[in-house]
Formats: sequence, structure tokens, C-alpha cells
Amino acid sequence: MSGAEPRSPRTRWSEIPLWASAFVIAALVIVEAGSLPSPSAQAGQAVLGDRGFAMATVRAAGADGNGEQELLYVIDGRDELLYIYEVPKASDRRIVFRGGVLLPTLFAKGRGG
Repeated sequence: MSGAEPRSPRTRWSEIPLWASAFVIAALVIVEAGSLPSPSAQAGQAVLGDRGFAMATVRAAGADGNGEQELLYVIDGRDELLYIYEVPKASDRRIVFRGGVLLPTLFAKGRGG
């Protein structure tokens, strides 16, 4: 004889709970992995208005490399415009208009057009 004994049916029945628990654990791992939060980029604060405007603030390095500045991006959904404002110092309580662009033009440039 070869030394290896054939498996009995009793051994196979004893494996069923092990396989069942393996499938349950695998299902739990898949479900939990699906509920993990995905990394996302977040603005400092974003507001979507009911009149076609959306606003977001972002902290960025200063143009001269000195300190930080806060930028306010305003999207006018009706006229398809993006306005950019700078808040030099929060204590001044003023904003400075830095520029604006038509969104179709901006997206066309982004596509290489």
C-alpha cells in the first residue's frame, strides 16, 4: 500500500463548518473594505447656493512664497463664469478680485483645445 489512507465521508462532513466560516469571513472582509472612506480633496468651506452660485475657500501659499493666503472661488452657474478672490488678511475684512474666466474656455484649455 502507498501509506495514504482514503478520506472517509466523516472527514468531509467535518470540513463543512470550516468552509462555511471561511466564506463568511471573506464576505465580511469584502463588505468592510467597501465601506472604507475613499480619500478626497476638501475645500476649506464650500457652499452651494440656490440661485446658481457655488463658493469654495482654499488656503494656498502666498504668491511671493511668504505665508498663506485664503482664496475664494465663486462659480456662476447661469453665466458659466469662475471668479477668483483673495482674502489678504482676515482682520482687514476685505476681499480683492484676482480674476475671472469663462468656464467653457477653461475646460477647452484643459482638454488641450
